[in-house]
Amino acid sequence: MKLKSILISLLISVFTLTGCTSSPEKSGDQPKDTNLEEKQPSSSKEENKDSSQAKAPVKGLRGMVVHIVDGDTIDVKLTNGKNERVRMTLVDTPETKHPRLGVQPFGQEASEFTSKNLIAREVTLEMDAEERDQYGRLLAYIWVGDKLYNQILIDEGLARVAVYPPNTKYVDQFREAEKKARKAKKGIWSIEDYADEDGFNSEGENTSSTGSSVKAASAGSSTGNETSDDTETNTSCSGKIKGNANSKIYHVPGGSFYESTTDNIVWFCSEKEAEKAGYRASKR
Repeated sequence: MKLKSILISLLISVFTLTGCTSSPEKSGDQPKDTNLEEKQPSSSKEENKDSSQAKAPVKGLRGMVVHIVDGDTIDVKLTNGKNERVRMTLVDTPETKHPRLGVQPFGQEASEFTSKNLIAREVTLEMDAEERDQYGRLLAYIWVGDKLYNQILIDEGLARVAVYPPNTKYVDQFREAEKKARKAKKGIWSIEDYADEDGFNSEGENTSSTGSSVKAASAGSSTGNETSDDTETNTSCSGKIKGNANSKIYHVPGGSFYESTTDNIVWFCSEKEAEKAGYRASKR
């Protein structure tokens, strides 16, 4: 009888132990659920990472484009009702109705492209270090939604990169775009020795992408060129060393860009004088 009681006690102990060990097996499924839950925040982090890569809204003045002066200059009516003439920063398109140069190759194409893509469009004007030029025009990067129009002109081969410090925020980005356009021989780069960092060589082959000769201004053109740039200083040295006040580049008589450089001219009597004033020689 005593032995029977002992056996019963042992059996009860075995069943009790079995019940205890089965409990962790059930709870053993719990970490798996926890792991799935832990992956959830990881997925959220990926989504947050993608969101951070999206371009943040550009800060600047907002308005509507109401007039196209030429490929790189527009008139914008700001939200405060004020009209501003805006010169696009870091880009330069060929002239369209210059009093001396007339229509340069791809100048008309650039103007028409800008008119087609910007007229009556809402834009954001992003400023750089210097907000206005010496003529009072706003200097800006033109944003249409999340698209940077200044670069689009370069992408299309309708503008060259024109660096006027201190406004250089996107200069590296623009130079990369210019390299691609040049390699593909788009627009201005389809004409040999026509465009480079010093400007446009009017002595180049004056044939546009449409195959038409563009040696003179087109009659009845709806776009006009900004002539307020046509200023000269230190004219006592006129006809000698010609410097451009914006680019800080000087040209010598007979140089490729001597005749075509017509904006913001500063005359020097010698190259030494120009270099002393902070100018460098044109590469051609």
